[in-house]
Amino acid sequence: MPSSMISLRRLTQFIIVAEELHFGRAAARLHMAQPALSNAVKRLEETVGVELLTRTKRSVKLTTAGSVFLAEARGLLAQGDRAVDQARQASQGLIGRIVVGFVGSLSYELVPRILRDLRARFPGVEVDLRELLSKEQVNDLLARRIDVGILRLPISNAGDLKLRVIERERLIAVLPAGHRLARAEAVRLADIADEQFMVFPPDKVPSLHAKFLLACHDAGFNPRIFLEATQISSMVSLIAAGVGVALLPRQVRSIAHPGVVYKEIADRSKHLSLEIALAWRGENVSPGLRSFLSVAAKGRLK
Repeated sequence: MPSSMISLRRLTQFIIVAEELHFGRAAARLHMAQPALSNAVKRLEETVGVELLTRTKRSVKLTTAGSVFLAEARGLLAQGDRAVDQARQASQGLIGRIVVGFVGSLSYELVPRILRDLRARFPGVEVDLRELLSKEQVNDLLARRIDVGILRLPISNAGDLKLRVIERERLIAVLPAGHRLARAEAVRLADIADEQFMVFPPDKVPSLHAKFLLACHDAGFNPRIFLEATQISSMVSLIAAGVGVALLPRQVRSIAHPGVVYKEIADRSKHLSLEIALAWRGENVSPGLRSFLSVAAKGRLK
C-alpha cells in the first residue's frame, strides 16, 4: 500500500467507518458532515484502487479487501503513535543509549548502585559499559567513543571535559586473615611499614600509585614494593595467600574473602582520600546523557 499517498487522517476516517459500519454514526464520532465523510472514503478507495466497502441503503459492509486494509491501517496508525511516543520519550531522556566508561575498582559498589537507580528511574535508557582506566576514559571521551566516564581524580589532559565529583572514599589496609594486626580496630601505616606491598602500576593507574607513595611518605617510610597489579581481585587473592599487603579503595570490602581482613587506616594523611568523578564532553547535551548524570549525581556530592 503506497502509504505516502494516504494521510493518517484519511486512514482514521476509514477505520471509524469500518468500526461503526454506519456513515451517520461514524460522522458523528469524527465531528464532520456525513456527505464529506462519504466522499473521503470514496477518494480513499480511488487511491487504493479497490472497493473497501459495499454500501446499500440499509447497510455498510467491509469487502474482503476492506478487511485486509483495515488491519493494515490500524497497524500504520499504531506505528505512527509509537513513533511519536518514542520521539517524545527520547527528547525527555526516557529512552536512548549511552556508552559509559568506568574504572574496575568502582564495579564493587558505586557502578552497580548507579545502574540500579538508572533502571528504576529511566528503564528505557540502555547502557553500554566499558571497563577502562581513568586515562583511557579521557582519551575515549575526547575521541567520542564513550559518552560519560566514571573515574578517579586527578586526571591529566582532560581538555574541555566537564567534571563533577560524586563520591569520596579512603584507602584501607588489606591484610591476611592471620596477620598480627588482624584483630586491631584500625591500623597506622607505620605499623605495617616493614611489610611487602602490592600496588597499582604507575603507568596504568598513576593517581592511586602516587597516593600510596605519598601516604607512606607522610607516615615516614619508603614502602617495599614486590608486585604491581591492576586487578583488585587478584591482589586480594594473593594477600589471602599471605604474600603481602596492600592499600586499596574502600569499596574492595565488597569482596567477601575469608582469607583477608579490611582495616581502616588511622593516619590523617590527605593522600589516603580518593575522589570519584563523572566526566563528559561539554557539548554533549543528549537527553540520555542528562538522564544518566541526574541519576549518577543524585544524593551524592556536587
